[in-house]
Amino acid sequence: MLVIDDEPLVRLVVREALAASGWRVAEATGGEEAWELISRERPDLVLLDLSCPGGEELLARLKGEVPVVVMTGDEGAAEELGVEVLLKPFDLDKLRKLVESKLAGI
Repeated sequence: MLVIDDEPLVRLVVREALAASGWRVAEATGGEEAWELISRERPDLVLLDLSCPGGEELLARLKGEVPVVVMTGDEGAAEELGVEVLLKPFDLDKLRKLVESKLAGI
């Protein structure tokens, strides 16, 4: 699993919450760094902050390639983007349940 967010605290909290549930979590701060990681290791799921550097471009590249959940504060993003959206600020239990359901469908 790959968490992409330009906010270190968000990456830390998400990584710790998911790692505590047994998932291996890699991190990236933006689109370029994330694409390098994705090219080397094919993650099962990407959690992407759309507002991070290169976020929108990365989402366009990933659609259909890797399951993506967009983390954003924009409530209208789900309809506009056509992907699953986790609204910030989010509850960690909701995050875990969403990840479980996404990975169960793979």
